[in-house]
Amino acid sequence: MKLKWRYRKHLRKRYGRLIWIVRKRKNRKGYFKSNVRAHHRKSYRILVANEYIAAYLAKKLGLPVAKVLQARVRGPRGYIKRGLVSVKANARKVIPWKKAKSYVKKKPQKYIKNAKKLARLVAFDAWILNPDRSNRNLILYRRKSWKKYKWYGIDHGISLFGNPDKWNLRKAKKKFSCKKAYKFCLHTGDKKKQRIPYGLKRFTRENRKQLDKMVKKIQSLPTSEIKKAIKRVPKGCLKKSEKKFIQKVLQCRRKQMKKALKRVSKRFA
Repeated sequence: MKLKWRYRKHLRKRYGRLIWIVRKRKNRKGYFKSNVRAHHRKSYRILVANEYIAAYLAKKLGLPVAKVLQARVRGPRGYIKRGLVSVKANARKVIPWKKAKSYVKKKPQKYIKNAKKLARLVAFDAWILNPDRSNRNLILYRRKSWKKYKWYGIDHGISLFGNPDKWNLRKAKKKFSCKKAYKFCLHTGDKKKQRIPYGLKRFTRENRKQLDKMVKKIQSLPTSEIKKAIKRVPKGCLKKSEKKFIQKVLQCRRKQMKKALKRVSKRFA
């Protein structure tokens, strides 16, 4: 794997991972994510699996997400780190939801293209067990100041299998039950609740039909597409038993989507 991306700036550390801003030729930028501990193989392979599966499923359901790829980057002290790059949109203005003006958050349909899909995002996150759709993990961008923003999602690193540092297949199998698959983060043991960016609770409540449409899309998604999503994970990152388990989780939650959304919707009030 060649060193195609170059370190530019340290952004932050969270969940045992560091995040850098990196740059490629032709001024392409991205966010590089890697484990703080250099030789923690299990954590890295589960992180990769979470990102690759989530990105594939989102695209199949018509939701925009950042392109994710593996990369090696030389850090500020000269050492080389292996991790994942979320490619940044090539646009004049790219901002996280957190930095959007209040009027944009209050009336997304007026300032954001395909804003209705933002309501669908809540259902998707519920399906893939994503607790971290924070104000930083939803990106707005536009090439010209008078145009509407477009958007995409990033950072699905603790969805699906959960926090990579805490993943344990034996414990997950013991906790998971198809009958209780509507409960959030059941198999990981996490007590996290699904986060929803500021302003989107009200917007989703007002666009309930879009939420229901996404539930139908998820429930009609063929099992073959779930299998393809798992196959997209780079070779060597998932064991056969882990592939089988996460397929079961997604299939069971697919059946329980209405129940799962009912739990999430209580927070819209």
